[in-house]
Amino acid sequence: MKRTLFVASNRLGDAVLTTGALKYLIEQEPDIPVTVVCGTIPQDIFTTIEGVERVIGITKRRFSLHWPEVALMLGFVHWHRIVDFRSCLLGFFPARHRHIWKGGNDTVHKAIANAELIGVDHPLPPSITPNSTQIAQSRAWLGDLAPGQKILAIAPTANFYQKQWHHENYLALAQALTRKGAVLEGAKIAVFGAPGEEAQAIPVVDALPHEHVINLVGKTTPMEAATMLSQCAAFIGNDSGLMHTAVAVGIPTVGLFGIGKPKVYGPWGENSLCLTSSPAGTPVIRQSNPNGEAITEPLPVEKVLRETESFLARVLGGKKDAP
Repeated sequence: MKRTLFVASNRLGDAVLTTGALKYLIEQEPDIPVTVVCGTIPQDIFTTIEGVERVIGITKRRFSLHWPEVALMLGFVHWHRIVDFRSCLLGFFPARHRHIWKGGNDTVHKAIANAELIGVDHPLPPSITPNSTQIAQSRAWLGDLAPGQKILAIAPTANFYQKQWHHENYLALAQALTRKGAVLEGAKIAVFGAPGEEAQAIPVVDALPHEHVINLVGKTTPMEAATMLSQCAAFIGNDSGLMHTAVAVGIPTVGLFGIGKPKVYGPWGENSLCLTSSPAGTPVIRQSNPNGEAITEPLPVEKVLRETESFLARVLGGKKDAP
């Protein structure tokens, strides 16, 4: 029987970005089941994708000893197709078709680069589609909503501190976007963050009225977070895996970038807005001089609010007041 081996990233964001390529292959070859090898963090993102037969989550070991272990788990298979985004040992298994990642291009977005790897001449954006059971479960987590009430998702965290816009800025932004007359007037605010990221996210949770905030920090798997994001009206967050997850479930997404590579990793598509620090490449963290007096914001909250309100008013068709 023909089978495809798909080797995805250990990181959540990079793994999510490959979902478009994976779904394209499954659509083109629906009778060929896929085995996915990825890190344990993004593992559950792949488990409910129709056409995926098996998902193997790996934890990195010294001297890359995890690869021989996975090879033994896979056994001897002459694969129909191997797609390897890790350029690892598995990419050299016997296969009829082979697509091996040989490094990125800092001028090309991953949605394009990932498509080119498998020979596709158009972008393959990330795509995650929660099933009805997952959606029903997520609604229980998100609680009761008044008729017509929306949810604004924010993610004040990132895997590196220099990518973290200050939590006070997120608080001010969320309050402004949900105030009376704003584009998301009366919306609840769902705060997302991975386990271990509480220090950056919980101050936002604690500063918001209890009845208006949904605390999801450290409480969800990546797929659970994806499902809950799919029920939100919009997402605002740092350069992170959650940002790409929001794009993948199809909600309006605002990504805040400093030291990252927005041309490569910015939120993809017309339903997204990428805001960058000034000067470009400056960390988005709040900065002060050595005596702690002057505070500068490479990405001022006023700019983010102004551009986010304009963007959301366009894509959501809602109300907008000048800040």
